[in-house]
Amino acid sequence: MAALEGLKTKFHIDVKVPIIAGMEFGTKNYKMRTIGYDVFRQYFDTKEKDMQVGVQKIKRVINK
Repeated sequence: MAALEGLKTKFHIDVKVPIIAGMEFGTKNYKMRTIGYDVFRQYFDTKEKDMQVGVQKIKRVINK
């Protein structure tokens, strides 16, 4: 698993963040596109999710 930054609690959500890349190597295609995603787990202090106290990168998925 990836390194944990901050505190780890039992209140968390998983967030999927897109990875966006630009120009393909050796071509004239300048179109921005999504090439995959990262999954982060965000930890909160209470059940109401008032304040974020930690974050952990779970995985990275690259689409081909």
